[in-house]
Parts: sequence; structure tokens; C-alpha cells
Amino acid sequence: DPAPFERALDSSAVKDKIIDLQRRFDGKKVLLGIDRLDYVKGIPHKLKALEYFLGNYPAWRGKVVLVQIAVPSRTEVAGYQKLRANVHRLVSRINGTFGTLEYVPIHYLDQSMKFPELCALYYRADSMVVTSLRDGMNLVSFEYLACQTSKNAKGVLVLSEFAGAAQALGAGALLVNPYNVAEVARAIDESLNMPASEREERFEYLDKHIHGHTAQEWAEQYVGSLRHARQTSSYDAGPFSELSLAATLPVQQVVASYKACERSAGQRLLIFGLLGTLIDYESFASLQPPPQWVRRNLAALAASPHNTLVVLSGRERALLNEWLGDLPIWLVAENGLWIRPPPGWESGGGGGGGEPNY
Repeated sequence: DPAPFERALDSSAVKDKIIDLQRRFDGKKVLLGIDRLDYVKGIPHKLKALEYFLGNYPAWRGKVVLVQIAVPSRTEVAGYQKLRANVHRLVSRINGTFGTLEYVPIHYLDQSMKFPELCALYYRADSMVVTSLRDGMNLVSFEYLACQTSKNAKGVLVLSEFAGAAQALGAGALLVNPYNVAEVARAIDESLNMPASEREERFEYLDKHIHGHTAQEWAEQYVGSLRHARQTSSYDAGPFSELSLAATLPVQQVVASYKACERSAGQRLLIFGLLGTLIDYESFASLQPPPQWVRRNLAALAASPHNTLVVLSGRERALLNEWLGDLPIWLVAENGLWIRPPPGWESGGGGGGGEPNY
């Protein structure tokens, strides 16, 4: 919900904090990172990207700082203690390499922030850098944008493509692969050099999204859907109005298209699900193989040079290979984890010959 952050920016406490930050970082670009000290948050990756950035973009030395807030997490666990020590070593190394008596590249804090200080940091930051290796929605991205609304020079969001927020904010953010430090460094440079017009254009999209997809909006839609489901047993109105039952297969039309393709020397891709299509549920539950007439029909279809046959299944590869492995068809087991081409098949890039692909 962006409203509390927008209201906080009008408070005297936050305004005082903003003025203090403006004085402290006067003449410098500020990168901001706010994360739990957790493996999935990619803090070491962010620090290594900054190290690469300062080493390969020397014009920014002395002109840009990273403010990294690492909120302590599971401090009693040995693995997290090791992560904390590793992060501290990286911070010391980078500050020791690129810092001077007047300049410290990384301002690192092992602590949580009070709400007024948090809002002030969000407002002051020129770029927010999120390098999560695996994450949920990552609300700090949304909070940062909420605090940039009233700012003249809008900030830029550098966002990991592995964060859930990338699905919603990717069109306006600079998406990066956090494992690629050079890519993150380029995105940081792009964010700091981005023209004001592009900043405005990107922020306009992001701002529209965070104000149109608030917690209140989600709750109203959810409650509305529940009320609709209670009031009617047929989804003839509301958000489900466009849903309909699956149509009956137009057999005559399918057969006509099948024959027309052969007359025109075209190619046909035929994909069959195993369960419910080639074998019924009762036989499947008792592990009975497909009947012989099914195998004969598959073999006959596969014999045509115009046809490519694929059988899909969520079951294990051994079972599918046992039942249908001798047929000249593609087999896809374990919901796509295992793929076997037809025996003797070869691709242009090598492989095939009946060997399984993983």
C-alpha cells in the first residue's frame, strides 16, 4: 500500500532525515540496497557487482556510494554467521581498494531501520538495486517506488529477474541476472546515466502499477469474487463470465484438415496425452499398458512421413519407455523432464539416435 509511505514523506521527521541525507551525500549518486541477511537475497553478488563497477567504470569512483542495509536474520545459525562474515570481508575489501580518506564506497549497516529513516533513504536513493537469487514479491521494490512519487528526478529500479516483482515491474525496471556481475554493473551505469525523459517514462509505468494494484484493490477483487460465487452457481457474470465448458471435438473438421494436409504435402504434429487419451484411468491405476489397438494405431500414424507423433505423460520415464519405447514416436515423461526422440532420429545439431535427452 503506497499511501503510508506517501504520507510519511510529508512528515517533519522524514523531511529532517532527507535533509540530513542530502547533506551527507551531497554531490554523490546513491545506490540503495535493503535486504534480509539471507542467502537468497544475493547481497554478496551485489557487492561483487559494485566491485566490478568501480573497477571497470573508473569515472564513477568518488561519485557513487552504495548504502546497504542488511537486516539480521537467524543469527544463531552457523551458516548465516558464515554469510555475515563473508559479506563483511567483501565490504572491507571494496572499501579498502576504492576508498579514500574522504570517500567510502559502501555504507553497510547490520541492523533494521525505523520507518522515518527508511522512507528518507528510499527518497534520497538515485537507484534501488535488488539482486535476489530467489525471492517472493520483494516488497522493498514497491516501497522504493512509493517514496519516489513526489520526487522531481525519479529513481531507477535495478531488479533481479529472479524476484517475483520482476513479473509486475519488469517493463519499467532494468532487469538483471544477479549471477552476472558484469551485467549488473552495466545496469548500474545505465541507471545513473539514464536521461530524465526515460526515467520519467519508466517511472510512469511503475507508478501506475503500484497505485492500481494495492492491497486494498486486491482485497476488494477477492471479496467480490467470493460474493459472486455465493450468489450464483453459474459463472454467467463478473470475472468468470468468459469461462465456458470445453467444446466437443469437431471430428469431421479434424479429419478433413488431416486429409487436406496430406494432399498438400504438409506436415502434421500430433500430440497425445497418455492418461485419459490413450489409456483410461482404471487401467492406468492398475498399471495396465495401453491396449494393442492403441499401439497399432500409433504405429500406423507414425508410419506416415507427414506425421510427427508425441506422447506426453507425467509418469516416470521407465514406465513410458516400457509401454511405448519400441514405437517410432517422441516420448515425453515426467512432465517434460525426460524427452526421448524416435529411435534412429538425428537432429541437425547432433544427438538423437534413440538416446534420451535430459
